[in-house]
Amino acid sequence: MGFNSKLKTRNLELRRAAAGFLLWGLLFCRVFAGDQASYPRRVISLSPNFTEILYDIGAQDQLVGVTDFCKFPPEAQEKEKVGGWVNPNVEKIVALKPDLVLVPQFTSDGGARFKKLGLPVWVLSWATVEDVLDLYDLIGKKLGHGTEARKAKARLQARLDQLKGNKSNEAPLSVLFIVDHTPGTLQQLYGVGSHNFVDELIQWTGGKNMLGDSPVEYPLVSKEQIVGRDPDVIITVLPPQAKPDEEKADVDSWKQLPSLKAVREGHIYCFQGDDLMVPGPTMLHLAQLISEALRKARATHE
Repeated sequence: MGFNSKLKTRNLELRRAAAGFLLWGLLFCRVFAGDQASYPRRVISLSPNFTEILYDIGAQDQLVGVTDFCKFPPEAQEKEKVGGWVNPNVEKIVALKPDLVLVPQFTSDGGARFKKLGLPVWVLSWATVEDVLDLYDLIGKKLGHGTEARKAKARLQARLDQLKGNKSNEAPLSVLFIVDHTPGTLQQLYGVGSHNFVDELIQWTGGKNMLGDSPVEYPLVSKEQIVGRDPDVIITVLPPQAKPDEEKADVDSWKQLPSLKAVREGHIYCFQGDDLMVPGPTMLHLAQLISEALRKARATHE
């Protein structure tokens, strides 16, 4: 074979190789693009904890709508508002053209109204701390942020575990945690029962939930019941907008029950903040506040 023939053969081989590489590249791009397209790009969150988790795993760019109650992180408040989880603005949600609506299971219709409109709905539930941590894995995988979700989950788990390590070796202090009531009064007192993340955080930080034997998650509790069980620590949650004099009035209202150990020793604590009762990454703040309250109460007992 002459030189020219060899050159022609070599050029043909190079063209075939180049064509092969080009075809492989196009197929790779198509598969990769297909994988990317399979993840929701326009997500609406109908619960503050979903919103917090999306930001924590770096998926905020996929978030196009949030509830009026999604306050954390602060950047979340710049997203389009779609009302609350009980009364969402359906027209606004439809107008945002979501390819995924994250709905908490406890909503009145479980997202049925959105399903009827043909919107893609994903209903999620939680109760315990472990359930909240599992949301990281579920949401991360669904939105294409699996690796980031595992890292964020590990960070939160480690910080919560650190609070576990701060527990005293002494017997746990009895804690009455009031999640809702008429501020400044002892009326309509709703406490924390069993099988929920607040109950677990009380235990993790060295306390014993006074209502931990209740089958109801957030039971209505009577003054007689409180006197009978005589908690070491009483914690109430006030609205974020409550003023200092309202906090004092709330603490003073417990003087109606002077026989209580928590009243006599001054271990009535009022917590405030939009983030306190959100079962997401900001629940760490609640755990820290409970831990500090128990530390103060235990110092009195020593």
